[in-house]
Amino acid sequence: MPVGAVSISTLLLELKFLIFFRAIDVIGVYFAIIIEVVKSAFSFLIILAFIVFAFAHSLHLLLRPTTRISLDYPSHSNDLNDPNDPWNLVSTYNSISENDSISENLTLTALPTATTNMFIMLNTAILAVYILLTGDSTYLSNWILTENLTLVILVVCFSFFTNIYLMNLFIGLLSNSIAEMNKKELFLLQKAKILAEIELLYLLPYQRRKNNWFPELIVHYDKLRDIIKIIKNGKWNSTDELLFIHDTLLKIYGMDFEEKFGLKT
Repeated sequence: MPVGAVSISTLLLELKFLIFFRAIDVIGVYFAIIIEVVKSAFSFLIILAFIVFAFAHSLHLLLRPTTRISLDYPSHSNDLNDPNDPWNLVSTYNSISENDSISENLTLTALPTATTNMFIMLNTAILAVYILLTGDSTYLSNWILTENLTLVILVVCFSFFTNIYLMNLFIGLLSNSIAEMNKKELFLLQKAKILAEIELLYLLPYQRRKNNWFPELIVHYDKLRDIIKIIKNGKWNSTDELLFIHDTLLKIYGMDFEEKFGLKT
């Protein structure tokens, strides 16, 4: 079995083991938040992926060599003036004589690698731009920016609109999404989905028909203090259900039912 398949299988198995903790209150809340945040940010991620592809395609067309090249040996037919040829991008070394004069003839040349010019192929260009999204500009360090105005414009536009603007906007959207979520409600909904998953996938047909295992109604009991807190914050959706809370309890928690909602008990 290939080593890559083994590593991917190990990763998926360990992540699957982590999923078993979804039903625990302390950990399950964060699972529910992660899933909901991904759903809310999915459209934004599609836009970001398209922008990365657009810049990668542009840099691929700008920085690819003009002729066919080989990384194993230099070809005499290659254009020595091509600034995108990996053999012209590698470091060169000159010898220094005893009188500290530098020889004009090259003595040593470093061998190019697949990462010398990541923009030769479109797929590696996408990877290089994705790494550039994290702020790492290593794969652009082989070019002199002052000698390529188009490259400077693309780098400045990408760094400003993507690294600075879009990434900060993405962080802001995530913060707003998390702040607007009802963590407890998401966790209870996740527990209900877990019960449905167990019933559909892990039980035999005769077990699913047992009424004493699966009641028709599942009632969740909440703390009165939490309910009063929701009412005081004005986040209770239905005012009609407030009639079931006695006015004495409201006074104990500092709530004036008539003044806040204009209703009489």
